[in-house]
Amino acid sequence: LIGVGSETYSCVTCAIQEAAVSAYKNTPQMQDYLAHQRRILSLAGQYVYQTLHHAGVRVHPPQGGFYVNPDFTPYTRSLAAKGISTSEELCSQLLQDTGVVLLPGPAFGYAPDQLVTRLAFVDFEGKQALAASEEWGLDQPLTDSFLTQYMHKIGDGIDKLIDWLPKND
Repeated sequence: LIGVGSETYSCVTCAIQEAAVSAYKNTPQMQDYLAHQRRILSLAGQYVYQTLHHAGVRVHPPQGGFYVNPDFTPYTRSLAAKGISTSEELCSQLLQDTGVVLLPGPAFGYAPDQLVTRLAFVDFEGKQALAASEEWGLDQPLTDSFLTQYMHKIGDGIDKLIDWLPKND
């Protein structure tokens, strides 16, 4: 419950929210900026979703934002054989073995024994990705090569996570 409270009450203050409203006035420049940000995060989110889903991890496709909540329940037996029965143990072992950081589910209201985590897909150089997206232009869709060139840490982290998962549960 403390984790849920911290996510609820440690958010942006009203004064900062009001400043953001002013900063995000509906100008053509702001709309272009937001369009680039949305498509960059969409590319990353779809990659993360598709890769995890293909590996048998339960995950919903992101509809916005910059994170997903992977559910590793399909790996329950194999993880239990490694001494992992909670999302905190899962996150701790994954970090120790691979350097990949996930947040345990209880911080977001999940039961400790649910193998649900939170994965943010924002480990990339935002200024470089934004500049490259602007250079590509909004009329050209971003491709996997964009992800490889400007967001490789996301791909590297997901690859490490997938390689770490037990085979054949």
